[in-house]
Amino acid sequence: MNHNHPIKFGIRIPLYGEYPIDNPFDFLQNLVQFADRGDVDSIWVVDHFDMPDESIRAAGGIPDQNAPLEAWATLTAVAAWTKSVALGTEVTPMTRRHPSILAKVTATIDVLAKGRLILGAGAGWYPPEFKNFGIPWYRITERFERMYESIDVIKELWTAKRANYDGKYYHLKNARLFPKPIRKPHPPIWFGGTSDRILRSVIKYGNGWIPANNTSLEEYQTKVMRLKEIAQENARTLSEITLAGPFLTQIDSDHKKVERTIKEYSQRAAGDQGERGWNVAFGRSVRYGMWGTPAECITRIQKYIDVGVQHFIFDLLPPTTAKKSLELLCNEIIPAFRNS
Repeated sequence: MNHNHPIKFGIRIPLYGEYPIDNPFDFLQNLVQFADRGDVDSIWVVDHFDMPDESIRAAGGIPDQNAPLEAWATLTAVAAWTKSVALGTEVTPMTRRHPSILAKVTATIDVLAKGRLILGAGAGWYPPEFKNFGIPWYRITERFERMYESIDVIKELWTAKRANYDGKYYHLKNARLFPKPIRKPHPPIWFGGTSDRILRSVIKYGNGWIPANNTSLEEYQTKVMRLKEIAQENARTLSEITLAGPFLTQIDSDHKKVERTIKEYSQRAAGDQGERGWNVAFGRSVRYGMWGTPAECITRIQKYIDVGVQHFIFDLLPPTTAKKSLELLCNEIIPAFRNS
């Protein structure tokens, strides 16, 4: 594996759960500004209207009260609070909004952020946040077809003076979208997921890949090899794609303390199904999450670098452990790799 690609470090800020102070505005502002000053490269948010009860409980919240803040509205605030970090969604279900609306929102945020936006794209995985809000939940083949068309529509609106598009699901006629995004030719598009359909989407449309949270070393290596095969089939090279690695992250100088909190989180997130349930990525946080003392996390990070991770995304959940984890990440972990 080629290690010449610069290693980058991002965080995913907690948009749901129980915050350690009453007002999430102050908590999130302090968190992202600390990250912006602390050599963090990117800040990410989930894009969900609702989350499974297990996820909200694992974050210390109450399902009927502590659902996620809206992703793009939050990123607008993050853009205003920061100066240098990249901003992205991990990831946006592309069929939940009309692509013309999403194109306008993302172009505006890229302008306000002075060219720092990354569009994280996916096909959706949680039916209730569609069905319960009166939004169609299509069969998987149609979701992917619509996702592909959405990407085409958005890129056309981002780049063309007058956008025209005549697809199976979406249509544009002399659509004028200004101002254009700052980033040229357009903001990067990173796809989230590990299915073969998603891996093919990465190679056909993407600039980056975000697998599931807490992917094992062995699975990560296998998926990278599959990406390489698909890239060769499509006359692309893997060096054109940023390979990300998202991990549930809890860091503390006290090993026993963080071991206790990560086990509590993992058990709540898995719910009754354990690692067999739909929430398997969060339920396996103990085995594959990024947790422990700074020294332990440095060792674990290096192992993932060795199998190809280029851009880490540290998911700072629950909110009550986020501040301590971020401080140790910025003060001890990131410098260990910047100075090596």
